[in-house]
Amino acid sequence: MKDNFSVVTIVKNRTQQLSNLIHNLEQASVPPSELVVVWMAPPSDNSLIQSPQFCIKHKFATSEELPLALARNRGFSACENERIVHLDVDCVCDPQLFEHMMQNWQDKIIYTTHIQPVNDMPEDATFDALQVRKDLFARRATDHTTGSQPFQSTVFALDKASFDAANGFDEHYHGFGIGDIDFATRCACVGTSTHRLDYVTFNQYRANYQYPINHLLDIVTNANLYKSKWGYYPATNWLSAFMRAGFINENYEYNGLCIKRMPTEEEIFQALHSDHPIEDAANLEKISA
Repeated sequence: MKDNFSVVTIVKNRTQQLSNLIHNLEQASVPPSELVVVWMAPPSDNSLIQSPQFCIKHKFATSEELPLALARNRGFSACENERIVHLDVDCVCDPQLFEHMMQNWQDKIIYTTHIQPVNDMPEDATFDALQVRKDLFARRATDHTTGSQPFQSTVFALDKASFDAANGFDEHYHGFGIGDIDFATRCACVGTSTHRLDYVTFNQYRANYQYPINHLLDIVTNANLYKSKWGYYPATNWLSAFMRAGFINENYEYNGLCIKRMPTEEEIFQALHSDHPIEDAANLEKISA
């Protein structure tokens, strides 16, 4: 059917969140015809879960600790429908979101939503319950951008042909950070625009996304890869914060990016619990594990 769509999510250990996501999709006014779950873990009883309302396909990507790009590409390639929605496993969506998407769908557009982080996501969270529990909200919704266009990998929808035209996610990026920025850049290069819908999606807040020095090595490695491809460094607010803290060289824009020292456990703890987190103006890649 023309309006059928698929949902893709990737999971490592967060089985309770997956159960909640399935329930959330079942409550949608227009549910997907299939959910593709890509596990970054070996098969288990949890990878047998099904729904009476739609087909659930279980795929696997376990070649490394967090094969995010591989897992997302595998999920998109397994979808039977042309219209695909990617959701982090801890998302709780507005029940009307997918109906609105399908009614207004255009190819060559990435659809995203506003994201409202939730400090303590209840195990059985529903959209309506979270709407009235503002005491659970983190300080503000996140609207991170890549360039002048909004892109939020927590929830995005795109037609399969446009995803393929951008060659999906670059699997040369490993671990945390930068891969999403590269994906948004590649989509823009093939003429795909980005549109943020006036809907809110709830998801679990994680403090380390504000100043992720616990992922310093991944970010530096991936930022150098991005520079080699596009000629400039991404996520400069992250890199500037790393430079001020003495983790990377000060002249990285001219002499190349390298690590001067790794953060201590105390520095990581302080960064994760700071009352004044450092915001990144670029898109923040999330770990959906």
